[in-house]
Amino acid sequence: MARELRPRPERRPSPLQLSSLQTQSLKERVLGELRRVIEQGWLQPGHQLPSERELSEQLSVSRSTVREAIQLLEALGVVEVRHGSGTFVRARPDADTVRLEWREWTRHHSSQVHQLLEVRRGLEAFAAELAARRRTPAQLDQLESSLEEMANVLEAGDIPMLVQIDVSFHTNLYRATGNAPLVELLDEIGRRLLRERAATWDMPGRPQRSLEQHRAIVEAIRAGNPLAARQALIAHVRSIEEELDRYAGDHKPLAAEPSTTPKTK
Repeated sequence: MARELRPRPERRPSPLQLSSLQTQSLKERVLGELRRVIEQGWLQPGHQLPSERELSEQLSVSRSTVREAIQLLEALGVVEVRHGSGTFVRARPDADTVRLEWREWTRHHSSQVHQLLEVRRGLEAFAAELAARRRTPAQLDQLESSLEEMANVLEAGDIPMLVQIDVSFHTNLYRATGNAPLVELLDEIGRRLLRERAATWDMPGRPQRSLEQHRAIVEAIRAGNPLAARQALIAHVRSIEEELDRYAGDHKPLAAEPSTTPKTK
């Protein structure tokens, strides 16, 4: 019998207009570039992204960097990873649908999330101490730049962009330690907490609180005060843990909560 042929998902035949990122900061820049080609319509819902190898070659970055960016896009509801088939652009869902996905994932994995946050609190507090001692002027500039971006985007209420900036901020903090194994460990923990991060940023009042807490961390690092940096970082993560505790105990229907993100049209 002849084997039935199934149509393949549509994929743009022409090369994407991607820019080389060789001289730019990597993971967050890859993420921004992929969001750009999706938002500008180079890739439409249902289109398949090029392979990791193709993206890494065109963007001049490693495949692991591409993989991390795609994982974040998946957590934010922008793409769908179909194992064995590839990565596809999702139809743009209603903002409340994405919020519900973040929150339900966080509730369902609450035990794992708290365990990871405990590890993150210990390791990142140590990272903040090291950063206060070792950061270079250029690394301090990167942290302050992330703070400025965060403040600007906070006004627009763009939660996916705030998550992207938050990831960038903490990655810059890790790199300021000068300790490569510590950077790898904290990056891996952050990767596992992407949906929790989005759910946390979407909580009422949380973006402003996070901005203030990030400022306290940067002020301590700028002052070269390891103890203050450690305390500011611990206070930041503990406040997230406390809010998640309240959040997990709230059994009201999530869909009834008012949206903190602009509706997509």
